Amino acid sequence: MSGSLLIVGAGPGIGEATALRFGRSGWTVTVASRSPRTIDPLVARLVGNGVAAHGLVIDATNPLALRAGVRTADRMSGGLTTVLYNAANVRRQDLFSMSDAEIEADLAVNVAGALHTIRAAVGLFEDQGGTILVTGGGLALEPQPDYASLGLGKAALRNVVEGLASPLKTRGIRLRMATVATLVHPGSAEAAEVAEVMWALATDPETGWERAYPTVPLSKVLPGSARAASREV
Repeated sequence: MSGSLLIVGAGPGIGEATALRFGRSGWTVTVASRSPRTIDPLVARLVGNGVAAHGLVIDATNPLALRAGVRTADRMSGGLTTVLYNAANVRRQDLFSMSDAEIEADLAVNVAGALHTIRAAVGLFEDQGGTILVTGGGLALEPQPDYASLGLGKAALRNVVEGLASPLKTRGIRLRMATVATLVHPGSAEAAEVAEVMWALATDPETGWERAYPTVPLSKVLPGSARAASREV
């Protein structure tokens, strides 16, 4: 089976591992981030590993730019079959110590960007069918006050995916989520294993709308380090 994948919010962790997994199976992969400093070296590494890869600069928080980017990726790849939303602001910070600007910025990436991507992908797949994947998180099921904005975002996305999966299926569009309940570092075994979950969600027509990785309590995998934020994983 071959196809074409767009990853919105591609970085050196889950994004790169997923791009490699699909690319090594003959898929064309387009990786997108809001910064060329992320995309250019990522595309170079993918091409160096034999992947047919393209790069785009897309700001998922801008709905007009997002829709244009999806259309561009569709043209560049010869026709998208799968779109993955993988962007997140990962911030270790409680709600009351966050500034107003930090709250708005995190919600723009963790919630609004995903909604823009789902809407754009549905518009693209309306007549041809396709698959939309979303990187979820265990915080949706086991909230932690020190990850307020990330947990809220993952819970919101899980609600959306669960609610839309059935009605979109009747229109030939599969909407599915990988719920990742652990930290994933670039080049790690965990990154490769999450990529396998993404592959199953994209290629197994019988799988449900959600697959989890791994099945361990979040309290065992959350870091104790100072707060940090990053956009693409």
